[in-house]
Amino acid sequence: MGASYTNLPVDKTSINATVQAFDTYYSKPLELDAGIYTAMVSFFTSRGFDKEPAGSISAVIIKQARIDGYNPLKILDTLKGLDNVEISALVSEIINYNRFKTSFLGYALAFNPNQQVLRNIQA
Repeated sequence: MGASYTNLPVDKTSINATVQAFDTYYSKPLELDAGIYTAMVSFFTSRGFDKEPAGSISAVIIKQARIDGYNPLKILDTLKGLDNVEISALVSEIINYNRFKTSFLGYALAFNPNQQVLRNIQA
């Protein structure tokens, strides 16, 4: 299965209680259940994400859950057990998996300097 290659915000439609998200360029949009999408977006916004990034990551998770045959709400229940740092790391992994390989996002863990080296540097 191909990965989603877009950084565009998700487009909402209220006519059929579905949400449309663009999967790849020059293809038809994905139809997502509006209730599940709203629950996912609410979860991510409650964890400090802005609305558009929360919508994008929600669409990616729902799409992958559909491909793998999982219930997206069970995935959401699993995510509730993670703290904000773990969710940020998970989101960056998910985004990287669904981006072009030439545009990875990175994050750094806290730097712990060697105490002997630090002792020699400080005056």
